[in-house]
Amino acid sequence: MELFKTFKKDYFNYLISIIFPSIISGISVPIFKHILGPENYGYFSIWLNAILILVAVLSSWISQSVLRFYQESENKQAFIQKTIMICLKTQLLFFLPVFIAAYFFSNEIFTSILSVLLLIVISHQFSVLAIIQSGFLSKKVIWSELLRTTSFFVISIYLLKFTKIIFIHSLLLSSLISYFISLIYLALQLKRKWINNQKPISLVIDFKLFSSFFKYGAPMSLWFIFFYLLSYIDKIFMLKFCGPVFQGNYQAIFDLIYKSIGIIISPVTTSLFPILVLAYQNSNTLEIKKLLKKILIFEIVALFITSFMYWIFGANLLLHILKINSTSTYKWIGFIVLLTGFIWQFSMLIHKKFELKKQSKVLLLIIFVSFLVQLLFYFLFQKYKSPLVFPLGFLFSALTYFFLISFGELIAIFKQKFNLNLSIL
Repeated sequence: MELFKTFKKDYFNYLISIIFPSIISGISVPIFKHILGPENYGYFSIWLNAILILVAVLSSWISQSVLRFYQESENKQAFIQKTIMICLKTQLLFFLPVFIAAYFFSNEIFTSILSVLLLIVISHQFSVLAIIQSGFLSKKVIWSELLRTTSFFVISIYLLKFTKIIFIHSLLLSSLISYFISLIYLALQLKRKWINNQKPISLVIDFKLFSSFFKYGAPMSLWFIFFYLLSYIDKIFMLKFCGPVFQGNYQAIFDLIYKSIGIIISPVTTSLFPILVLAYQNSNTLEIKKLLKKILIFEIVALFITSFMYWIFGANLLLHILKINSTSTYKWIGFIVLLTGFIWQFSMLIHKKFELKKQSKVLLLIIFVSFLVQLLFYFLFQKYKSPLVFPLGFLFSALTYFFLISFGELIAIFKQKFNLNLSIL
């Protein structure tokens, strides 16, 4: 019960840290779509998602390793300093390659510079944020996210409405400034909490820690690549086969529903893992299972309630807000996105056991299979050119991941039932 009390406290802090930013994001999606039009909004979303995929490739191995290894470290201050140095030196190595890649696709120097700077800042923000989460400073995340989303919205509106800067530069610059503000705030909290002496930070990378990070984190980075690709290639296929208007509308529906789900669900995974790691270190596996089971039941109930509300009034309200024609196709697209979002959240709970056991390679294999299933689905059904094909492909990939990640539990339940039946006979 102690674990659940700790979880509730951190969950509500993270919930608050997401509610206000999500409200701002929910307001900004229709506003940006109205200002930019569906084509330009879709273009920026694809570009930003590409940067986030690169962040997953180049730096998520650090943040994921921080979440897993922080509780094992005896000297927290030394661990933090070594982590920051690993992040700084490794990310600077990628400046030129990322710049060249961005220029190749955009053919614009300023877009390329903004993209690579944004990537580096986001990478550092994610790493510092992981330290804050591992140290159970959930209240600091509230202000960090509020600063980030508010500054992005205000700066974006100002640049789009009152300057002659082209839209892609305005939005990338706004993203860069907002993440930098968040990073500075988190760094100040970090210094105040842990780094309280005048001893200079060593500029030498701790290769033992680096090796541990890389062995566990590299497969997780690749995992995040495929996870981002799952919610990225559906937009690419829809753009190709249905055109920019359909893709832009789908992107807006996807963004708004995912952000809405994130208000309630994403604080669960954010607050849960540091608690699980600490409990796992103390060999408290029974309490871990009880906690995960209880949370899973809550999420299933939330899915049924949300689905009911969606079909009663949510679908019409969603399309009205986004100024999209209220057709059955768009309504079903919204529901498929809603269902898929919850299935992924169920999966995130179950796969925590693999993270605790440091079985990151197994997770990578499962997400890769799910990605192949999504691609196969598109190649088989793209000939119908129905907009429903692409969110359905995303749904099938989520179901594949959920089945594979739950396979061990399903077998255990089957064996338990089978043995019970035999004993009765």
